[in-house]
Amino acid sequence: MNTAIRLGAAMPSRRQILLPLALAPVAGWAVWAAGVPDSPSHPAGPFHLPLDETTAIWRDLGTVRMGGLSGDPQFPVKVSALDGRPVTVRGFMVPLTEGATHNHFVLSANPMGCSACESPGPATMMHVHTAIALPATREPLTLAGTLRLRPQEGLCYRLDRAEQRWA
Repeated sequence: MNTAIRLGAAMPSRRQILLPLALAPVAGWAVWAAGVPDSPSHPAGPFHLPLDETTAIWRDLGTVRMGGLSGDPQFPVKVSALDGRPVTVRGFMVPLTEGATHNHFVLSANPMGCSACESPGPATMMHVHTAIALPATREPLTLAGTLRLRPQEGLCYRLDRAEQRWA
């Protein structure tokens, strides 16, 4: 008498075992060929906001790399030329303290909660100092001020004497 019949359950056949194993590489190839991205991409590229005259500066500032033994920022010539110059930039407010208004905050190229955007780093954030406190917002802000490289706040950039601009 057969062992499977004695145990009361039918044993899987060789075909039932080998067929799924044979199809696994084909399924893996189909997923790879479909071009499933490793990470989500944003319609505007690595940045949340579309490219215009107020957001183009983020593309330049984002080219800065950390290097050397101390991890100091390595500024390209185009970015170094902006030190001490007036700039207009649009980004997202990241408050540093609790409260309804802020005159010291971080401006980020991307909002903190967007999973499709490039992760924030020191080259895509700047410390902002304003004379007049601005209300906290999740909407993009357009600010004009003087750009400083290598501030002491730990980020690569600082925007001094910033004022809000309206579209």
